[in-house]
Amino acid sequence: MAGVWLALFCVPARAADWPTRLHDVRRGGVSQERLTGPLTSTWTHAGRRAPSPAWTESPARHDYLHDWFDMKPRQGFDRCFDVAVVGDRVYFGSSASGAVTCLDLTSGKKEWRFFADGPVRFAPQVAHGNVYFGSDDGVAYCLRADDGALVWKQRAGPGDEMIWGNQRMISVWPVRSSLLVDGEDVFWTAGIFPEEGMFLCKRNALDGAGGWTVPAKLPPQGYLLATPSLLFVPTGKTYPQVYRRSDGAHVGSVKASARDGGCWALLTPDDRHLWSGPAFKNQTSQLDANTKAGIATVGGANYVIADGDFAYYNTDSALCKIRREGRSVVWRVDHGYPFALVKAADTVFAGGDGEIAAFSDADGRRIWTAPVKGKAYGLAVANGRLLASTDRGSIHCFATPLP
Repeated sequence: MAGVWLALFCVPARAADWPTRLHDVRRGGVSQERLTGPLTSTWTHAGRRAPSPAWTESPARHDYLHDWFDMKPRQGFDRCFDVAVVGDRVYFGSSASGAVTCLDLTSGKKEWRFFADGPVRFAPQVAHGNVYFGSDDGVAYCLRADDGALVWKQRAGPGDEMIWGNQRMISVWPVRSSLLVDGEDVFWTAGIFPEEGMFLCKRNALDGAGGWTVPAKLPPQGYLLATPSLLFVPTGKTYPQVYRRSDGAHVGSVKASARDGGCWALLTPDDRHLWSGPAFKNQTSQLDANTKAGIATVGGANYVIADGDFAYYNTDSALCKIRREGRSVVWRVDHGYPFALVKAADTVFAGGDGEIAAFSDADGRRIWTAPVKGKAYGLAVANGRLLASTDRGSIHCFATPLP
C-alpha cells in the first residue's frame, strides 16, 4: 500500500492546527492538511491508567419504552484521551487522573501537567494562547498554553457540595460538556441532576468575566457545537437542545422523534443541517438546524462527516461516501473501522479495534494501516502528524518519515 499512497499524495503538505475535538466548533472532523505517506509511528504515550468513562452502558438497554431493543451506547463521550493540537504541542485531559497534560508533538515528551480536583472527560480547546476545559469538580478552567499556569477558573453551580460518583467525589454540578470557545466567547455547562439544577454558561474567554448563566432544559452531556447565532447542546441519550448565543434563551429542541439523541453531533459547514446519533434503531439522523425538522436517517451509522458536496459515514462493518444532495452512493468499502472518522484533504482516516486505516477519497481504496493499542476512538490530523487515542489510554503519533 506504500506505493499507492505515494502515487496519490505527491503534492506539498499543508500544516494546520487541530484545536479541539473534531477540529472546530461545528465538530466537522475535516482538515485541509495533506499528509504525505506512508506514515510511520514516531512515538506512543501510554498512560498509567486507562480512561474511566462516566457511563459504561453495558448492556446497552435504555428505557422502559424500548427495552426490547439493544441500542448502541449513546453516552460514549469519554472513551479515550482525545487530543487538541496547536503548533508543536499536544493537549489532552484524563478522566482517570483528573489531569490535563501537554506533550511535545515531535517527541511525545511531557511539557507540563495541571491537576483538577475531578475527572476531565472532554478534550480541551486551545484558543487565544490558552487551554480551556472543565472537570467533574464543577469548575471551568483556563490555563496558559505554553506553561499550564492558571489564568482563571469559575464554578457555575450554586455551591461546592460534593457527592460520590464514579468511585470518587465529584461536584453536585459537574461539567459534563466541553468548553467551547468561539471568538471571545466561551460556553460550558454545569450539572446533570435535574433536581439540583442544571446550567448553561457564557463568559469572556480572555478573563472569565461578564456573560450569563441560564438554566439548562435537559441534562447536558457531550461536545457543544456553535453557529454564529446558536449554541447546540447534546444531552446524552435524548435530543440536542438549542440556545441563543446572545442571551442563552432556549429556542427549541432538535429532534425527529422523542428518542433521537446521542452525545455525538455534527453541524455541516453551511450551518444548515445537524447530524446526531446513534438514536433509536441505531440510526443517525439528519435534521434542519433552523426548523428542527427531520430530513433523513442512516441506519447503523456511527459517525458522519461532511465536506463540500459529499458526506461520509462509518458503520460497524463498512465505510461509505455519498452525495449530500440526493444521497446517492459514490463508493462503499466493506472494512470495519467503526470507532472514529475524520478527513484530511484527499484522505479519509478511520479508527478500528487495534488498527487505524487511511482510505482514498477518490475511490475508497484502503491505502494504509497501522496497529494501535486498543480501540481508536479519537483521531486528529495536525501539523504533519496523525494522532490516534484509544480506550486503553494510549496516544499514538504517526508522521511522514524524514528523507
